Amino acid sequence: MNIVQYFKDAQGELSRVTWPTREQVFEGSQAVLIFLVGLVLIIFVLDKVFGALMRLVLP
Repeated sequence: MNIVQYFKDAQGELSRVTWPTREQVFEGSQAVLIFLVGLVLIIFVLDKVFGALMRLVLP
């Protein structure tokens, strides 16, 4: 397979891709951000709890 055929095939494949709409991208980005904020909050709380426990156990 030569390089010219590769790019022709790649262009053909890209023409068949169903691209998401702007709204779908926005909704997906919102879901990821909400998930990340929740995860950060959970890790923050766990860090504070385990840090407090370590201060109680270690003099």
